[in-house]
Amino acid sequence: MKDPTYHNLGDHTESIQIDFDPTKLSFDQILDRIWVSHNPCSTPWSRQYMSAIFFDGEAQKKAVLASKARMEEKLGKPVKTAILPLGKFYLAEDYHQKYELRGTAELMKEFAAIYPDAKDFVNSTAAARVNSYIGGSGTKEQLKAEIDLLGLSAEGRKTLQKYVTR
Repeated sequence: MKDPTYHNLGDHTESIQIDFDPTKLSFDQILDRIWVSHNPCSTPWSRQYMSAIFFDGEAQKKAVLASKARMEEKLGKPVKTAILPLGKFYLAEDYHQKYELRGTAELMKEFAAIYPDAKDFVNSTAAARVNSYIGGSGTKEQLKAEIDLLGLSAEGRKTLQKYVTR
């Protein structure tokens, strides 16, 4: 279906697209993180929420299939995560972007001031990182190493640090 929406998703699956610098993070490292971030052996209950890894090109396809085989060997059972070719990727509506961050009024106020244009907010790496920390990813050490790069006020930093407990 062309141009899906949250209320009219059609045959699409909710997913994320990861843009990465392969000199800093390899595709295999991303795959390792994906496998441990969901239950790859669960049966999907809908197309919208199925587990899937999308590949772009033969090199990625080979890497994904090899990592799937390693995971099946490690788990001793079949992996049900779908392995599919990447098609057109549609961004979710603006109001669905950075979901965890949007639930934090004091930090959203800061990001709204930094990014008055919603598209800039959606594309912000800093907002993505803060969203990730609020969602429970990242360690105190990681936050300490990058907090100066996030553009937050002193109060915003304190607020964010409350979310990082590991």
